[in-house]
Amino acid sequence: MVDRYRELEGLKNTRNLDVVLMATVSGFGSLDNPSAAERRRFAELFGPVYEASSPEARRQAVAALSCHAHVPQDVCRYIGSREIAVAAPFLARSPAIADDTLIALIETTTEEHIRAIIHRPDLSQKVIQALIGARREEERQEPAGNFDIDTGTRDDSEALRRTLKAMAAGTGDADRLGVSTLTELQTALLVRFARRAERPFFTETFARALGGDRVLARRILEEPTGQRLAVALIALGMNHADTSYVLPRIAAIDRQDRETTEFAVEKLVGSLKPAACIQELLGWQTERERETRVAAEKQEAARRSA
Repeated sequence: MVDRYRELEGLKNTRNLDVVLMATVSGFGSLDNPSAAERRRFAELFGPVYEASSPEARRQAVAALSCHAHVPQDVCRYIGSREIAVAAPFLARSPAIADDTLIALIETTTEEHIRAIIHRPDLSQKVIQALIGARREEERQEPAGNFDIDTGTRDDSEALRRTLKAMAAGTGDADRLGVSTLTELQTALLVRFARRAERPFFTETFARALGGDRVLARRILEEPTGQRLAVALIALGMNHADTSYVLPRIAAIDRQDRETTEFAVEKLVGSLKPAACIQELLGWQTERERETRVAAEKQEAARRSA
């Protein structure tokens, strides 16, 4: 192995390393069941050759490895953390990536990398939970208002209400706070869960988008016609196309005689105005705050009288 690295050093400034990279990948890919020693040798060799190769050779090598089921986890982590143009097909398709590796990548890479992972067809429940809970570092910063966006407490919902009010008023506060609209990651998760009829995961993601209010999320989702869900999604900033895709897969859309579901969805979504949806969602949240306060007061009164 040492001799092989010395050989690679001599090739470092030539196009021959592209050939070496592809030969290394091809040779490993031809092994139906590589031994532990063969996996270890491949893991030791792949990084240095990859780094010394051209961008095109890197893309070709990663595309080839995306179909191989026995890629070592060290190599999976390495490829998964490369630039998204290279890593995307591997993250979306590789059968080799273990759950723990996926979770580590979710915690350490960019939102673009996470969106690629969302497209995998075989995500386990613990990976999905990691996706639902994923936040980028910039999302963890505490916005104005002194609340912790990771706790799902009433303060989180209060911040969302303030932001929605700012959106309705047309001010720039919504952009500054950055918590009132669905992130691209949340949107991608909601679309995935709707497409795959994974309602519990949809509900969890939707509740988080509402500031952690699971009671409100359930009430919206239990409304049978889809009207309230449409209002909430539009208020949270989901675009027309995604809203129209999600609605019939989560709710039983109310239709008139001879109307197709697609027509009914388009009619419903097209009739809703963002500003009005925002105000309606604010009303629901205000009512939930009142319920929470009344329940807390009753509990405190019962405690004192006991």
